[in-house]
Amino acid sequence: MEIIDPHVHIWDPRKTPREVTPVVKVFGRWPTFAEKLLRKATPQPLADFVGDPQYVMSAHMPETFHADTGGHTIAGYVHIEAGWKQRGTMGPVGETRWLEMLADPPLAIVANADLCDAAALEAQLDAHAMSSGRLRGIRDIVASHPSESVHTWCSPDDRLATDEFRTGLATLGERQLSFDLWCYSNQLNDVARVAGDVSFTRIVLDHMGTPVGLAQNPGLVDDWYEGLAAVAENPNVSLKLSGLLMPILGFGFHQRDTAPSRQELVDAMAPHIAKGIELFGVDRCMFASNFPVDKVSASYSALYDAYISIADGLGLGAEANQKLFAGTASTFYRLGA
Repeated sequence: MEIIDPHVHIWDPRKTPREVTPVVKVFGRWPTFAEKLLRKATPQPLADFVGDPQYVMSAHMPETFHADTGGHTIAGYVHIEAGWKQRGTMGPVGETRWLEMLADPPLAIVANADLCDAAALEAQLDAHAMSSGRLRGIRDIVASHPSESVHTWCSPDDRLATDEFRTGLATLGERQLSFDLWCYSNQLNDVARVAGDVSFTRIVLDHMGTPVGLAQNPGLVDDWYEGLAAVAENPNVSLKLSGLLMPILGFGFHQRDTAPSRQELVDAMAPHIAKGIELFGVDRCMFASNFPVDKVSASYSALYDAYISIADGLGLGAEANQKLFAGTASTFYRLGA
């Protein structure tokens, strides 16, 4: 199975500006101490989200990614903005320039820009485009949760529902850029409304809408699926079948001494992936790794072995599987352009 992985984060905290960079630069030669320091300095909701800080402290470069993929045939990957923290309006553009200097750059880049600041957005998009011909889209995180025990990633917390956000989203569509939308499942009805209001902008919903605490709260499934169904009614929205192993979902794989088996991963993910494909169809669905964030729970080989087992179990056929593992991602991100 040829794979195009449409959700990979490339970073190196020693060389790029990230939240953990100061700690890694100063104390990186003492990793155990650096990890303890980071745990103490990190708010508990964010620590719970990450699960294990070693995966955000360690470099995840193209060579790291390819070493992780094992026996799977990776035709390429799409880099999704990874929390670049350079100051100034043009700060996010530094990540795009850095990626272009890599010996093994991504097939496409989804950069960061501020959708709620019209003037800054135009300048940032111009600079991103001038820095790389690989620019295909933007991600501006809107994940917000009402519980204080769950980390909210945006400010204000109603960012997704603002008129400024809709205006920025429309600007992306006018420039033929897509939008990677990452939210929590409690926001899916807002996503559906926004997608309908700005129907000419292509959107991909990252990580199936991230249902917080899914493993401990089976009753959440009905509301989550209802939200996904509302989003799926908008033909401009695609779906990433990914992120289901993030600690925030509650499966607890990151806390175990032994790695989960393929069957355990299949059992955890299969019903939800099947529902996503049912709602969106294979032409709007794509498997993705969310590495190295999901690496805390399972290896890349184990994850994609599980995906292949799930796809085979659904019996959709070779053509549909090709779309799920590569074709839909290639079309959505215009990888032939």
